[in-house]
Amino acid sequence: MLVPLEKISDEALHGLIEEFILREGTDYGQVEISLEKKHEQIRKQLVAEHIFVVFDPTEQTASIVRKENLPKDS
Repeated sequence: MLVPLEKISDEALHGLIEEFILREGTDYGQVEISLEKKHEQIRKQLVAEHIFVVFDPTEQTASIVRKENLPKDS
């Protein structure tokens, strides 16, 4: 189930973004990007709907997923 950004507290969204960054890895190529800058990039991708917050009611967990990886029932 997709979760609208306005339904998520800033603190919860910050945690989800941090978890997403760590899960995706830290290899940014030639130039190292700060965690703060990466956070900013992820927020922009969420607003642009390139990535989404998804809630799994069975597991009672939320996570950020890329558009191409969205569950079929979302």
